Amino acid sequence: MFRIWLPVKLAGLSSSESPIMRYRWLIATPILAFFHSFSSAQIAVGDLDLRVTQADIRPAITVQEFDNRTVEKYSVNNNTYMIKITPVVGPPYYLVDEDGSGEMAWRRGTPGAENNVPQWALFRW
Repeated sequence: MFRIWLPVKLAGLSSSESPIMRYRWLIATPILAFFHSFSSAQIAVGDLDLRVTQADIRPAITVQEFDNRTVEKYSVNNNTYMIKITPVVGPPYYLVDEDGSGEMAWRRGTPGAENNVPQWALFRW
């Protein structure tokens, strides 16, 4: 077996330390370099524009008139979260995106208080 022995005085270690503890600086140096690369790559939060205006959170409502019904689409950031369909005869009904997946669930009457509208997806992949 081939070993490289550093003189104890050169390494700055006492002879009573274990071999693993003698070379701890070999382990610590790559770890410190790894974490230093993350700290230098961070974006300054002061440079970001984090202001939210009323126009950003106000839903866009698109109304379509048909012969037998009126369709209103409610969307925020081009994501439709609710569709209200009002027939000529009868009460309106709603199609609601309950979990942000894009699939609409049917509701009769009012959309209800159990809906958390609007909803945002923070991460998608």
